[in-house]
Amino acid sequence: MTQFTETDVEFLRRPHVAKLWLFEIELTDSSTWRVHGGAGRVTLGGYEWQGVSDPLGRQLVQVGTVTDPRFGQAAKVDIVLSGANAEFVKSVKANARDMEGRACNAYFTLIDQETFEMWPGGLKKLFPGYVSAPKIYRQGVGTRTVSITVESLWHSQNFPFGGYWTYSSQLRRHPGDKGLQYAGVDIQEIIRA
Repeated sequence: MTQFTETDVEFLRRPHVAKLWLFEIELTDSSTWRVHGGAGRVTLGGYEWQGVSDPLGRQLVQVGTVTDPRFGQAAKVDIVLSGANAEFVKSVKANARDMEGRACNAYFTLIDQETFEMWPGGLKKLFPGYVSAPKIYRQGVGTRTVSITVESLWHSQNFPFGGYWTYSSQLRRHPGDKGLQYAGVDIQEIIRA
């Protein structure tokens, strides 16, 4: 089964296609902050998204690795704003308690940087989640960094999701059974000629 259509392949062959992360963060019961990891404002999916990167170097955003969650692990994304101005840091600090636990949807798309045309596949929702309390770091003179973690709904469980299907659980049920011995373990094969 092919994941990409012919239209998708044609779009991906363009020379200036880049990935774009988008976050829809609920700020209050009635307002939503829609941001993307690029610069400027873009309209995608019928909404206007505000860029959080500044190409002149005043504010940068780093979106941490978005790993494909394996069975027994939940997804999260770290967003880091470095070089944040003093007013932004004050507003984050004042609203940190209110922000914690607010709904946040993480989206992914591809965009042509010359035409601002969005990938025909549209916005792909990674997972519904919520915002953890923002962390503020100060480094040296005047360098301020704000870190926000967007967690999936199952990230903070005190047991692994689907933990019933682990090797230790299997041994409790059926002593000596090695059926799940390598479940969730990275396997490296060494092929010798």
